[in-house]
Amino acid sequence: MTANGIGGRWLRIAFVGDGDPRDPDLSSGTPHRMLTALERHAELVAVIGEPWPAPFRAVRKAMRVATRGRVNLNFSRRFVRLAMRNTARRLRAARSDIVFAPFCTPAAGALADTFAVAHVSDATPRGMRGYYPGTDWAGRGFDLFEETEGRLIRHALLVFYPSEWAAQSAIDDYGLPRERAAVIAWGANQDRVPDTAPRDAPTGTLRLLFVGKDWSRKGGDVAVATVERLRAAGIDAELDIVGCDAAVLASPPPAHVRFHGLVDKRDAAGRTLIERLYAQAHLFLLPTRAECYGIVFAEAAHHALPSIGHATGGTPAAVRDGETGILLPLSADAAAFADSIAALVRDPARYRAMSTAALADARERLDWDRWAEQAVARMAAALTLATTSGERAR
Repeated sequence: MTANGIGGRWLRIAFVGDGDPRDPDLSSGTPHRMLTALERHAELVAVIGEPWPAPFRAVRKAMRVATRGRVNLNFSRRFVRLAMRNTARRLRAARSDIVFAPFCTPAAGALADTFAVAHVSDATPRGMRGYYPGTDWAGRGFDLFEETEGRLIRHALLVFYPSEWAAQSAIDDYGLPRERAAVIAWGANQDRVPDTAPRDAPTGTLRLLFVGKDWSRKGGDVAVATVERLRAAGIDAELDIVGCDAAVLASPPPAHVRFHGLVDKRDAAGRTLIERLYAQAHLFLLPTRAECYGIVFAEAAHHALPSIGHATGGTPAAVRDGETGILLPLSADAAAFADSIAALVRDPARYRAMSTAALADARERLDWDRWAEQAVARMAAALTLATTSGERAR
């Protein structure tokens, strides 16, 4: 544990989540990783996984059913303030310096009226609108969502994002002052960090790895077409796909494209399989069309794998183009991906340098302990500044 804190003592943090943050499956394990990393670098005085009392959850659900989803009490300031009274009492009893609240906008928004709150997200409503498939939001629902998020952004003591893409939207679209935007890259959501060394360029079969559940958004079709292009160019390429099954294809996959379906990392066999696939791969290929960050890129880097993807959303925060991987414009097709991959693997020195840089980046930046060190330091500095400048430290 480091001594980042206030007045020579460790920072006292209350962790409030929208669901149990000790559950490694919640939000792909990100709150769990944040919690366990913060426990090593600060004093966690309270961990609240369910800020909503049971009666309020029941009323909220009943209202959604009765109005067929037209009314969401999460966006009623009066309802949320009332619902947060018990949580506020618990936080006052914990005597924390700051409330760290990842991905729980309505609850955190109400708490920010009374406490110093650190908000955490990977995107803003305006940044997501029309970007991810199915986010062409319109009408009163989106307006309330945006109003709630915007108010939290403006009232939080500090707002954490993993990418400059998300932070810039908060600054441009919601008026977040630059000094209250903390951009810190996220780590890899894996239980065991592999003991890996930089890799040499493949001399035989080129093995590519794709990990993603959303076949269309993650660019699975481009990944398969890229392998076909590589093989047509005389490169013996194979593709392993995790997260989807062969039903996403219109016809049975060729022998050089292997589907492994969803892999449960909680299961020993699942962990063994995913570790073997990362160890056998030479490149991580994810031509995602929309991405807020991409923790799988961090996982690939921890296995010394250069990543190939699109320069979109938050991916440039996870992959350093030309250093730890290659990011192509959204207009790039399978031919462009194949050409970039072929050029890389045919240049052993460049491939080795990129693998070396990816592993170094994983250990120095794309790591939850490095994230926690910086996050605690930023929170302590923000609290100190608020106190010395005479601002309400809540």
